[in-house]
Amino acid sequence: MPLAAALALLLSACTPSPAAKTPTSAPNGTVAQGGTVTVGVWQAPTTLLDAGIVGNLPFADVIAAPVEEGLLWYRATAATATTTSEADYWSPDLATAVPTVADGGVQTSGCAATGAAMCVTWHLRQGVKWDDGSDLTAHDVCDTFEFHWLAYGAAGKPSPTPLASTTGWNQVTKCTELDRYTAVVDFKTQYGPYLALGSGVDGILPAAVLDPLLASGGNLDTAATTFDLTKGSGNPGAFKGTASLSTVLDGTGPFVMASDSKGSQVVLVRNPDYWNQTGLAHIDKIVLRIEPDLATEEKDVRSGAVQVGLNLGLAALPALNAAVRAHSAPFTVDPITGSGSEVLMFNLCAADGGLCDNPAAQENEDTANATIRKAILLGVDRQAIVKAVAPGITSVPPDSWMNLGASYLNGAGVATTTFDPTTANSMLDAAGDVRNAKCGTAPDGQDFRAAKDGTCIVINVGTTSDDAVRVAVESMIRSDLAKIGINVPASFKPNVPASRFFAAFADAGPLATHSFDTAISTVGIGLPGEPDTYSSIWHGDCGGACPSADAVPSSADLGVGMNFSGLSDSELDKDLDLGRSSADLSARAHAYTLADQRLAALLPAIPLYQQVIVNTYSSSLYGIAQNDLIADFDTAAWYCADGNCAG
Repeated sequence: MPLAAALALLLSACTPSPAAKTPTSAPNGTVAQGGTVTVGVWQAPTTLLDAGIVGNLPFADVIAAPVEEGLLWYRATAATATTTSEADYWSPDLATAVPTVADGGVQTSGCAATGAAMCVTWHLRQGVKWDDGSDLTAHDVCDTFEFHWLAYGAAGKPSPTPLASTTGWNQVTKCTELDRYTAVVDFKTQYGPYLALGSGVDGILPAAVLDPLLASGGNLDTAATTFDLTKGSGNPGAFKGTASLSTVLDGTGPFVMASDSKGSQVVLVRNPDYWNQTGLAHIDKIVLRIEPDLATEEKDVRSGAVQVGLNLGLAALPALNAAVRAHSAPFTVDPITGSGSEVLMFNLCAADGGLCDNPAAQENEDTANATIRKAILLGVDRQAIVKAVAPGITSVPPDSWMNLGASYLNGAGVATTTFDPTTANSMLDAAGDVRNAKCGTAPDGQDFRAAKDGTCIVINVGTTSDDAVRVAVESMIRSDLAKIGINVPASFKPNVPASRFFAAFADAGPLATHSFDTAISTVGIGLPGEPDTYSSIWHGDCGGACPSADAVPSSADLGVGMNFSGLSDSELDKDLDLGRSSADLSARAHAYTLADQRLAALLPAIPLYQQVIVNTYSSSLYGIAQNDLIADFDTAAWYCADGNCAG
């Protein structure tokens, strides 16, 4: 079978067509009370503190989000599509306002603490109770900052709790309880991403747990505490007993923890004494069911055993849509575009000046060549990829996609390069990368290309072997690049399961050790409206002027950082640093606009299509507002027709 026909057949199985969206209200307009919703969780956390404290597992956020709150909370993705400021991505939660320089909540001079370069004032809601019955006060806020940094890191001692990261927290010098409901946080420098500290899932932790822990120097993940979560929630079904926060959620949210059956399920029940009485939960119970793998979750979605399936993957979308159209499944499919892009990332280590410390065998001079990268951008038919994997759902982003999830950067003026193999061929010819018979023959009968030094241009493409859509896209890219004379071997590499593909530097993961030529993966923003995430992905060593800020994992830095491409550009580093070191949100936006434009010029990766997250919901479940980072951020608004969630 000809390659084009084979690819068409392969991708027809992956090609989705839109299904009905999840309705936001019941047909009769009523909001029913009661019912149980089962949510499938196919990546089980080892501890509930994986929600940003000892780890960063998205499904740990899913488990904790209905219970744990922060100073600020997430907004629906639809509500932030045209925002003009980073602050608009957050809404007040335990705090009463989003503090900024413009409203005086953030000061960069005149702080009460001598030497503070910046201070942020947080005004807290009154009348909020923890599920353990204690009151939320400024003491909880300052204890949280003590735990993350001040008690140990600032004192030069290792934290007894193995924290996933202290980035940002390590800019804090002091937290002052100005009064019972006002906390002031001082910073040693201006720190732009300050809004995320203490916000979102597990943003603020209970002082009732932290006080004895800080006094004893204990480990939050293992230290046992006696909990009676009926005191603050008023629900007799809430948890009572002795456990650590690795298995118990003590929060302030619309749901309260009932039980954690390790490896099986976590049960949350309604919090009738929730501080926001106008936002009480309608559903009685949420069961978070731990699935052994993604395939099992998809099976349980189709059978109705779970009413909410999260992040099921693009490969599942066609079959899920077909089931809905055939009326053979009790759910709706609700894909949502994410704050990131599926990309083809290049290994630039051959031009990194030694930062990657790769063996020469792992450094491809072709992918480090800017002309070849530009030709590949022109030569890959990304619109055809979109049509194959998610027509009508996603699109091709600009050449740098920092504005995805940060719409206030839409004015950066970054172009979206169109498919143009003719120009790509001309560009390579002009650069001296000419077709040469010694390099073999492409399917169109033309010779593959050799570089100016006479070596044949051979570029491997790798991805996660357990993602059928990515594997199909590899073949499309290979076919496209053959037409501009670039040889991509048919034995794609590294093609390994996701667990291996994304393994850490210490575990010889191919991305972390830069052991690839090009790799297909997702690169996104991570925090609401916060482009500082990209510092960990693209920051170099400022041309040798800031080696401590270098995010290129290597043996020299013990594998710290996520700059897998090996990109190191002092101009880009300067722009990223300006964004991080300014508290003024408009100044930060300008800095990231410059960084966005620089990334488009450098092309360390080519965006293929905007990230797509595939969720399913019971056809009897209503009131859902999507957020691509935290799918269940608004569970209080969920309700089921007649209190029956099974569909």
